[in-house]
Amino acid sequence: MKKLALFALLVPLVVYGGFIDLVQERLERDSSYLSSLMEYKNARFIVEKNKNFFIPYVSANKFSLNTDFENYSLSIPLSIGFRDIAGFDVTVSNNWSYSSRKEEWTESGWALTISRELFSNFDITDLENEMKYISARWKLISVGNEVFVSLANDVFNYHYYTRKLRITKDKIEILENQFESLQKAYEAGTASREEIMQIQRNIYQTTNQLYQISQNLMGALTEYSTDTLNTMLACLERITSIIPSQQEAERLVLDRPDLKAQLMAVEIARRKDERAYQQWLPNPAFSFTVKQDEGSDKGFSLSLGFSFGYNIIDRGERAHSYSSAKDNYTLQQRILNEKIDSLKKSVQKAYLSMKIAESTKKVAELDLQLKKIEYERGLKASAFVSAGDLESARLDVQDAEAELLKANYNLLIARLSLLQALGYDLIRLAGGK
Repeated sequence: MKKLALFALLVPLVVYGGFIDLVQERLERDSSYLSSLMEYKNARFIVEKNKNFFIPYVSANKFSLNTDFENYSLSIPLSIGFRDIAGFDVTVSNNWSYSSRKEEWTESGWALTISRELFSNFDITDLENEMKYISARWKLISVGNEVFVSLANDVFNYHYYTRKLRITKDKIEILENQFESLQKAYEAGTASREEIMQIQRNIYQTTNQLYQISQNLMGALTEYSTDTLNTMLACLERITSIIPSQQEAERLVLDRPDLKAQLMAVEIARRKDERAYQQWLPNPAFSFTVKQDEGSDKGFSLSLGFSFGYNIIDRGERAHSYSSAKDNYTLQQRILNEKIDSLKKSVQKAYLSMKIAESTKKVAELDLQLKKIEYERGLKASAFVSAGDLESARLDVQDAEAELLKANYNLLIARLSLLQALGYDLIRLAGGK
C-alpha cells in the first residue's frame, strides 16, 4: 500500500487540477470541515506548545506606578519561568523599585524558585493532549474524505441522470407514437385491446421512471462539464489503481489514527486506575528558593516551602471519582475491542462490495454487447423493422452504456470506500492539500 502513496506523488497532478480545485472550494464552504480544522489546529497548538518547554515565559506582572501628587514610586517586576518540565515549574525573578522621595533605585534580588506538586500526573496530561491531537487529525481526514466522495457523487450523478433523463424522454416519445399508431390499428380492427393496454402500461411505467430520474437530478443543483466528469473519473482511477490484498488490508487497518487514539485512551484509563488512590490523599506542593541576599554572609538565602489542602468531609465526590476511574478502564478496553472488530469487519465488507461491483460491471458489459448485437441486427433488417423499434433499440444501447458507466463508477467508489476504511487521506492521495 505504500506504493499507492508513492505512485500518487509521482504522477503529474495537473490533469486532475480542475476536480481538486472543486474539492478545495467545497472544503472552504463546508462548516463541518471548517469546525474540524479549527479543532485540529487547537489540538496541534497544545501539543507543539508543550514540546517547546525550553522556551520561557517572560512577564512583568503587577507593574505599578503610585503617586500622592508630590512624589511617586515605581515598581518593575520581572519573571522568567519554565513551566511543566516533567511536572516541575522553574522561575527566575527580580523586582526593581524607584522612589522619587529617596531618589534611588532598589531591587529585591534575583531569586530562583523550583516547585512541584507531589502528584502532578504530567505524563497523563501529555498523553491526553496527544490523544486529542490524533483524534482531531482523524476527524479532519474523515470529514475531508466525506466531502471528497460527496463531490464525486454530485459530479457523476449530474451527468448520469442527465443522460438517463434524455434517453427516457426519447423512449416515452417513441411509446406515445406507437400508442397512436396502435390505437388507429385497434379502431381498424387489426390490433387487440390487450396490445393497447400493454403499451399504456409501458408509457406509465417509463413516465414513472422519468419522475424518479428527475427527482434524483434535483439533488445535483450544480452543473458540471464533461471535462470535470472525465477529470474526476481519471482521478479516482489513479488513486484506486493499487489496492492491497485483503490480508494486508486487515493489518493496515490496525494503523488507523482513531485506533491509535483509542489505545492511548486505554493507557490513560489504566494509569488513572492505578493512581485512583490519590483521591484519598492530599496533594502537597513543594518549593525550593534560592534568593540573592546581600545582607547574608553567603550573599544568598535558601528557603523551602510545603503546602497542601485536604477536604476532610465531602459529599462522596472522592468515592465517586475512585469508582469512575475503575469503571472507565474497563469501558475503554471494551471500546478498543469493539473498534478492532468493527474495523476488521469494515475491511471484509469493503472487499465484498468490490466483488459485487466487479460482478455488476461484467453483467453491464455483457448487457451492452447484447444490446449492440440486437441494434446491429435491426440495422441489417431495417426493411422489416419499424423506425420506432429501431430507434428504441438505439436508445437501449445508450441506456446500456449509461449503466456500464454507472457500474464502473460504483466499482471505483467501492475501492474508494476501502481506502477510507484503511484511513487514507483521499484528498492528499489525489494531490490536494
